[in-house]
Amino acid sequence: MVDSARLTRAWSPLAAALVSFHQGNNSATVTVKNDFGQREELPASLFFRREEDFEEWEGLALERCGTRVLDVGAGVGAHALPLQERGHRVTALELLPDAVRIMRERGVTDVRQGTLADVTDWATYDTLLLLMHGSMIAESLLGLDRLLDRAALLVTPGGVLLMDSTDLREDGSVEFQLEDDGRYFGELHYQLSAGGVESEIFPQLFVDAETLAEHGQRAGWDTEIVWRGPGGRYLAELTSVADHRARHDGSVSKALS
Repeated sequence: MVDSARLTRAWSPLAAALVSFHQGNNSATVTVKNDFGQREELPASLFFRREEDFEEWEGLALERCGTRVLDVGAGVGAHALPLQERGHRVTALELLPDAVRIMRERGVTDVRQGTLADVTDWATYDTLLLLMHGSMIAESLLGLDRLLDRAALLVTPGGVLLMDSTDLREDGSVEFQLEDDGRYFGELHYQLSAGGVESEIFPQLFVDAETLAEHGQRAGWDTEIVWRGPGGRYLAELTSVADHRARHDGSVSKALS
């Protein structure tokens, strides 16, 4: 069960920075700290970028979208808006109430508040988008399995999941030395702060491409890496190849029983 209240608290500093920028503070930032002890200042403007400011992999992801798209963790609509303008039928899913409000004010037509666990549009979407280090929301490898299983219920036969992540072993900005506590090396802990407000520490997942493919196969997905960048960055396209009728009929019946 997803603890939405915990997640909302964890991401509240980001929500505060987004609101500040939306209200005209162009210098609004959120501070990010992780296991490596590094602090990074992320400008809130990053989440309000227009299509002409996208990186190469983002443009490629949008080009690969089908007609019916579920944008998971949509933020303030950076990807939902250009897809909507291109004629895609986009549902923007976002947990943070302030981000949901901002998206609506920016013109995103179909906005829903919640997480992937709240969506019950079985076999509806051609494409699920999880972008801007989309794997992070899984929090752990166990969470990744749950995410992939849930996503498989929502896509049409042959539907795709587009997700970006980073293989931290290839990221030259970090020295790889986590405690020997049995954790997968991409299971990190994060903490956010903005405007004097500091979040609780919470987990996030960065998954290497090979591990993603292995877990995807178990959930009925074929994985193709469609873009690789510096520092271990990549964009993956997972195509659902499971027996959709059995998967949807069985899983939905179980969910409703």
